[in-house]
Amino acid sequence: KVLIECCLELIDAGIDVYTTLNVQHIESQVDVVQQITGVAIHETVPDSTLDRAHEIQLIDLSVEKLLERMAEGRVYMGERAEAAAQGFFKEGNLTALRELALRFTAEQVDRDLEDIRRARRVSSPWKTNARLMVGVGPSPYAESLIRWTRRSASRVGCPWLVVWVEGAHALKPEQQEMLARALGLARKLGGEVVSVTDDDVIAGLLRVAQERNVTQMVVGKPEERSFWRPSMADRLIAQSGDIDVCVVRPLAEPVKQYAGRIEEPAASPMAGEYSWVGVIMFCLISVCWATQQFTGYMFVALVFLLATVMTALRLSRGPVLFMATISALAWDYFFIPPHFTFYIQKADDFIMFGMFFIVALSMGSLTSRLRQRELTERRRQLRTAALLRVTQSAALAAESGKGLAEALRTINELLHADTALVVREGKGNLPKSVHSASTFLPMPKEWGVISWCHNNKQPAGRFTDTLPKSDATWFPLQTATSMMGVLGVHLHDDGVIDFQTRQTIEAFALQLALVLEKEHFIQAMQQAEMRSESDRLRKTLLDSVSHELKTPIAVMRAALDGIERTGTASAEPYHNELRIAVDRLHRVVESLLHMTRLEAEVVKPEMEWTAVDDLVQGALSIVKEDLAKHPTKTHVPADLPLVRVDAILLTQALSNILHNAASYTPEGTLIEISARMGKPHEMEIIVRDHGPGLPGGMQRSVFDKFVRGPDAPSGGTGLGLSIARGFVRAHGGDLTARTHPDGGAEFTLTLPVEILADPGDNGPS
Repeated sequence: KVLIECCLELIDAGIDVYTTLNVQHIESQVDVVQQITGVAIHETVPDSTLDRAHEIQLIDLSVEKLLERMAEGRVYMGERAEAAAQGFFKEGNLTALRELALRFTAEQVDRDLEDIRRARRVSSPWKTNARLMVGVGPSPYAESLIRWTRRSASRVGCPWLVVWVEGAHALKPEQQEMLARALGLARKLGGEVVSVTDDDVIAGLLRVAQERNVTQMVVGKPEERSFWRPSMADRLIAQSGDIDVCVVRPLAEPVKQYAGRIEEPAASPMAGEYSWVGVIMFCLISVCWATQQFTGYMFVALVFLLATVMTALRLSRGPVLFMATISALAWDYFFIPPHFTFYIQKADDFIMFGMFFIVALSMGSLTSRLRQRELTERRRQLRTAALLRVTQSAALAAESGKGLAEALRTINELLHADTALVVREGKGNLPKSVHSASTFLPMPKEWGVISWCHNNKQPAGRFTDTLPKSDATWFPLQTATSMMGVLGVHLHDDGVIDFQTRQTIEAFALQLALVLEKEHFIQAMQQAEMRSESDRLRKTLLDSVSHELKTPIAVMRAALDGIERTGTASAEPYHNELRIAVDRLHRVVESLLHMTRLEAEVVKPEMEWTAVDDLVQGALSIVKEDLAKHPTKTHVPADLPLVRVDAILLTQALSNILHNAASYTPEGTLIEISARMGKPHEMEIIVRDHGPGLPGGMQRSVFDKFVRGPDAPSGGTGLGLSIARGFVRAHGGDLTARTHPDGGAEFTLTLPVEILADPGDNGPS
């Protein structure tokens, strides 16, 4: 890994790097190599590193030549060469590794070739590698064509595509059902599903084939041939150019009816739109008949043409074409002389009638087609915008729970449905309850469907072949590396999951899975960091305790030996040393215990009314031995009110600050302690020494655990100030440090406190 990082740094600096790599060390090939050789490879190189290479060259050597080089000692020396030849470098293993290297290089070259063809806009295929493509639609023959293509691709050993060309016309419910089932089968069999939009199916298929360098297209044989209209297979053969077309005879699949299927509400009858056309034409003919003496019959033609175009914006294609035909005939019958006949006397009127008929039909059809395309693009835009909102809500939210709730709310609004989210637990098992952001609570019978969906990584439930009597449809939240849970969609009574809806839900499921995977990785990283920090803390504590305990124990043992030798008359110096050592040992143990309580967040202040002067004097009494060679000066105004604090915690905090001042200043250095009222209901206790002050840049880090100054005396754990700040913050206050402008270090303890104005009062003011 260090070598890879160095190489990437050199590349980023603009320096070319040349290196060699054995195929067994590529990350994506490790599993295959282990299966073939039985040896687990631990030193791997990520494929992303190879993707950054400008050029990859294959150094190929036959198995016989390689074994010959090993026998000559040109690969490994002595016994190592014999062990390698009998273990990893067997003839079968080397042959398999050679094939892996050839295939990997071929895949890299194939991707480069696609980029070159795309850059040069090459339309004809370069048959350097086989690639099959089959076009499918809402047909009972689609699944048979997909299976045939899968078998052919397996025999050749090449990739294959399944292409669905979406037109302007909306599919019927049974057509959507067949299409969704066919594309689901393609995904299950390992094919790549491509969806494009085009009014001409043949043009859409050929465009995809040219972009993806397809060498062979599979199409079904037509059942009946028409003499006046060529079949799709005939048109594809005629326009395919250099692409081979394979015409096969597929088998029709039986139509499946799902038990949980809900029929879509019946569309508005076409008779209603035709009736509207009749009403509009009657009104137009009446108005134009009354005004033709002022406008002329040519103006009437423009009015009829405008009405046809405007109607195409609201009605379907059939009624629009019907209106275009009626408009042309009505113009001829009522307005072109002679009236009330279809006979046309003038040649220019006849030409005008023909042009009007053609223009009306063309404009009506074109406008209707554009309207259908606009509706399709609008639906696609809504789904794309919803997908973006889901991604932003779930991925960018400060709290994952709120982000998931917002994402599910967006899905519910788009699909008019209720959703349920089941997120896996830490060990990969599903809980028996849905996420708090869910709006659909599954019945007990649903949990079997949820479990099946999670274990098999496939959709299940309503509108599927698996457990279709379920109340909801369940989709796996699957990423490339793991299963993160299950998403359930419960549509309202008039809802149905068609192909487009299914694609949208799968896109939502993928985005939610990626967000949950990101959260999982973040938690895993945090836990790893916590474990690493815990191990480091444990080691530091053990080292500190072992070092700090050795010296006091040795002193106590020597003092006791001295007392035994000299007797009680001259034992006073040894008693003093013994007491100092015991105090030092007690302080170390207390510091470790306090830090443990702070890390576990179990410090809860027990408030009581206390005088500030008592806090200061209590702290001075604790560290009187440390301050024996330091003059102290206190300034606590007598008019300071009583404060409601935890006296024990604050006394300990002040004693730690005073002990730190005594340890880091020379003997004889003055230490001042003062107290004052700051802002309303805020107390400040200031400890200042007149020593060298804080080292540069340590105003904040001085409160970190195990941080000691550069001139720190021997001994100590570096926990005193960290514990002091922890006790102060437990009161809701803070502890800050600075170097005083006149010299020395100054520590300010700030506390938001309740104040008892009069000691005789029974409560705070």
